Amino acid sequence: MKFALRLCIISLLPLGAPAFADITANYMAPNNAMSMKIEVASNSDVRAATTNPNSYFITREGHDYVVQASFNGPAVMRVEDMASVMAEQMKKMMPNMPEDKGKDALEFQLVKGGVVTIRGRQGIAYYGGMQKSGAPLGEPVVVISTDPELAPLGAAMSHQFDMSIAMMGQILGNKNPFKGMQDILKTGAPLVFTRMGDCQEFCA
Repeated sequence: MKFALRLCIISLLPLGAPAFADITANYMAPNNAMSMKIEVASNSDVRAATTNPNSYFITREGHDYVVQASFNGPAVMRVEDMASVMAEQMKKMMPNMPEDKGKDALEFQLVKGGVVTIRGRQGIAYYGGMQKSGAPLGEPVVVISTDPELAPLGAAMSHQFDMSIAMMGQILGNKNPFKGMQDILKTGAPLVFTRMGDCQEFCA
């Protein structure tokens, strides 16, 4: 199983962000193929949007919601409810699926590298592997900053990734091939969040 993480950060704006946010992070894939904007307020509320103009994600007062455009206006769905519906549908569609249904999923492994600088901010780089010489293989998959100023962003990104894994649990069962990434995201804020080989520096 391949898991595409094709985003890299182009700007971090702790100040001067929109009224909702105290920190705004804009992530952009190479060639502008995809973007993601994360806004984090001082009370830990979060708004996340991608290039899809028809939906976005919010966290308000500890609860997570997906807002989806519809012909009748915005539809607001709690993530917990979506997970329950997914579980029910999976049971109906595949009633005989074993509990260890995801046991053969390949683990998404990351190898810790050294410190790199991303537009003036330092972070620890993690790679998809190392060469026999000990040099990193390709470009960093993720670069993590432990700057306290960016801690709210780190918490928001980690929380969103955890929710994605929880939703995938309806398909993979107890198997979690992305635990390594989960653990890394809990250590700080991603300056780069991208699949191996895209770019080490900020995208232009």
